[in-house]
Amino acid sequence: MTEEHRDLNPSTGPLSADLNSLCIACFSPGRGEDVCPACGYSESKSTDGDWNRLKPGTIVHGRYVVGRLIGQGGFGMTYLGMDLLLKTKLAIKEYFPTGLAIRNPEDRSVTHASEEIREDFVKGMEKFIEEARTLARFEGNPCIVSVKDFFEENGSAYMVMTLLEGRTLMAHIKERGGRLSFGEAFAILSPLMDALDEVHASGLIHRDISPDNIFLTRFGQIKLLDFGASKTVLSLIQQRHHSVILKKGYSPPEQYRGSRRLGPWSDVYGMAATFYRCIAGMVPADALDRLEEDVLPSPISMGISIPGYAEAALMRALSLASEDRPQSMRELKEGLLGDVRFSSYDAKATPRAPERPESERADAHAASRRKQKKPARPRGRIRRFVTWLFFFLSLALLAGGGFLFFAARDLMERAEGGDPSAQRSVGRLYEFGGLFGSREKAAEWYMKAARQGDAAAQYALGRMSSSGTLGPPDPSRAADWYEKAAEEGYVHAQHSLALAYESGRGRKQDYAQAAKWYRRAAEQGDVRAQFSLGSLYEQGLGFKPSETQAADWYQRAGEQGHTEAQLILARMYEQGKGVSRSERAAAFWYGRAAASGSAHAQFVLGDMYDTGRGVDPDPVQAAKWYKKAAGQGHPEAQTALGRIYTGGTGVSRDDAKGAAWYRKAAEQGEISAQFGLGFCYEFGRGVPKDIDRAADWYGRAAAGGHALANVALERLSDKMKRGE
Repeated sequence: MTEEHRDLNPSTGPLSADLNSLCIACFSPGRGEDVCPACGYSESKSTDGDWNRLKPGTIVHGRYVVGRLIGQGGFGMTYLGMDLLLKTKLAIKEYFPTGLAIRNPEDRSVTHASEEIREDFVKGMEKFIEEARTLARFEGNPCIVSVKDFFEENGSAYMVMTLLEGRTLMAHIKERGGRLSFGEAFAILSPLMDALDEVHASGLIHRDISPDNIFLTRFGQIKLLDFGASKTVLSLIQQRHHSVILKKGYSPPEQYRGSRRLGPWSDVYGMAATFYRCIAGMVPADALDRLEEDVLPSPISMGISIPGYAEAALMRALSLASEDRPQSMRELKEGLLGDVRFSSYDAKATPRAPERPESERADAHAASRRKQKKPARPRGRIRRFVTWLFFFLSLALLAGGGFLFFAARDLMERAEGGDPSAQRSVGRLYEFGGLFGSREKAAEWYMKAARQGDAAAQYALGRMSSSGTLGPPDPSRAADWYEKAAEEGYVHAQHSLALAYESGRGRKQDYAQAAKWYRRAAEQGDVRAQFSLGSLYEQGLGFKPSETQAADWYQRAGEQGHTEAQLILARMYEQGKGVSRSERAAAFWYGRAAASGSAHAQFVLGDMYDTGRGVDPDPVQAAKWYKKAAGQGHPEAQTALGRIYTGGTGVSRDDAKGAAWYRKAAEQGEISAQFGLGFCYEFGRGVPKDIDRAADWYGRAAAGGHALANVALERLSDKMKRGE
């Protein structure tokens, strides 16, 4: 479905008006009017020619009123709905696949053209119900729309879901000028990758990931819409009836074939295509077209700013052959972060997806060969290999161990034959327990690969030398290995070598050399190096001090989600250092850091909304961000909450809550909170009136230097003298 319960303006809160006074299409007040002033629906003039749709006002399951249609696709329809019991608006999704059924408008029954089609319809409906049960288990996942209820009725099936307010990712992209930065795209899609890993573990595949099916709520949440377990059956059925519905540019080749060999790797393709659309401003070429001639341009070739390792991971995820892609969302995310390195989009990968017949693989591999005759040597897929090898080995051990024998034999044969990638993988298995478990053996295999120039193995030897895995830590030897790998362009080694020069651990302290290697890593997109380079420029270490250059590198790191860089950049905008002073820009970067979970940024953002600095004054938003920071133990935010609860600003006045927040901050030594708590005890605000306790807290505030605390103590002294 392409437009499921999205871009909705009416409130999703409780409906206070009597049902008889509401429009039966949108549930807004105005039923007495012939034409609803909110949505334009007219009961008397309704001429909806689609008999398959439920008529507004229909009640299903004895509890839910069906309103206007808000989304329709090849697999069903979604209606605005209302819960008669709770008097709240919601979304009702009906299973009704195109071309498999028609509805009798008089009794809402469903009929089918043939027994074969009826059986197909029922199979899909069973999957729809199975999907509802599965999704209901993920109610606590913030990235998945909650399923509140599901049932069968009218010869079909229904899901009752949370109604969302906001806009689709596609609408957001258009609002931002047609494309997003790498950092913003990653910030939006990264939580969905985590959510899909959880969903995939349950056996469910989405099959329709695209910007139209990703929703940004007005509360800042990111939701994945339109799951479709039923699509697994229905795509095969519709293909048989020549009505298969796929989204061009976002669907991998195996979906066009109606292949049953779908898995997480299929959703990886859709997620990668969505990421590509976000940053490139264009939909990737359709998979079928790419089978003829694979001319998919890389982002960097189009002048788009993206780390080299992230581009390699993204292009690998768009491979036509399913076994060449990252095999899980976690692996894709790690690749985009640089935790797993992919040296080339065209490099041949170790197969991990289920084997397809040779005839099915030929087209995909042929397209890749046409693009580049000599594939680059595979490098860096350590974590991906280990993760999936362990998974399949676990299954194999349960099944009798046959796979264990062949996988281990193949890997060892390639390693002993001199394949540095295999040697490195064997080293990885030895180092982390894997099949064997011996760090000494790990070092031997890393050494074999390192002597052949394998940068990842050289880096691994540096890491082991630095940590003292094989004996006393040897920072100098570690730096030697880092340098070898760094010269080969290995970004993690470049960062580690720069750190050695900066700290003087393993190399004589040399800020110029540190700056050189940080720059090389930073230019490859390493966010740690970008931040460190900004810090060196700001402090004038290895460079002539330059606040402008510092701000530039902090911004690059901030765009990739580096929270500390975002905080520093916000401060620079506040102070006008290295950038033109701008409270609004400061608010933007504090907002980015706050969204990443920085308690300090959340407090400052709350204060900005409180005082109208850089943003329009908004007491409700101020309270929201104060609460987030206070929940993390931020004493100034807790003090602010004490103030707004006792004053009723942005929240309903609640003296007890105010006193409680003052106490939390006061116990951390926050003198303003100590003064506020003293005030509460003096006047009985949220706590029993108690002059002695008031004096105690005023005294603590006075000892900390609070300007008004001594005045309050004098006032208490006068009261006690008067016997109050």
